[in-house]
Amino acid sequence: MHAYDHEWRPTARTDIYAAYKSNRPPDPEALPEQFTMLRQVLDLTEMDQAMTRGWEAEDAIAAVCADAGPEDRIEIVSGDRDLIQLVRDPVIRLLSTVRGVSDLLELDEAAVLEKYGVPASRYVEFAILRGDPSDALPGVPGVGEKTARALIQTYGSLEELLADAEREDPGPGPLKGKPALRARLREARDYVAAMQRLVPVNTEAPVDRWRGERDDASLRELADELGLRGPAQRVRAALDLTEADASST
Repeated sequence: MHAYDHEWRPTARTDIYAAYKSNRPPDPEALPEQFTMLRQVLDLTEMDQAMTRGWEAEDAIAAVCADAGPEDRIEIVSGDRDLIQLVRDPVIRLLSTVRGVSDLLELDEAAVLEKYGVPASRYVEFAILRGDPSDALPGVPGVGEKTARALIQTYGSLEELLADAEREDPGPGPLKGKPALRARLREARDYVAAMQRLVPVNTEAPVDRWRGERDDASLRELADELGLRGPAQRVRAALDLTEADASST
């Protein structure tokens, strides 16, 4: 399945935090046309496509994953770290793009824990504290990846963390003897609350899904017209291989 953004800066998120993705440059003029071409090609391959109105591609993916049963197996191919929160053994794993699709980092629950030091189920809290410069989310001032990891490992929730930050004599852990860190966490309470609404993907977003019919002759004609003969040939070969694998099982 191929998922698309309907809104890459959805108002549901910018209403929470106006600066969300405000650091992104405008799309190149030719980009919308390229997506139109992509959809035309995929419509002739019988591949599923999905989009959720008013939301991002990550939300369409999240909503589809939310419907997955225990016997399903989903592999998400994306470089978006927000999707780490969806990783769930054995149903969902993330194939994170390192250098395009030729170099993929496979992330199941064990790999997420090894790489980030926190379970996938708590990646949202980790990301809130650390921030995400690519989305113009600053995180809590003075809290980088190392400190965020230590805080998540010590406290069972952000509420528990913020409650301890209010104490003059916090319990054993990374806040002990760190009055400046406790002060920054107290000052960031409203930011953290906002991020708890913004960072989680929307698993209840209404998803539009569609699939065309495979038509190799029309695909070849369209590929020649668009100058995509090589990529189209690789797509057809991959589809043939997939169909052969399916018929042999």
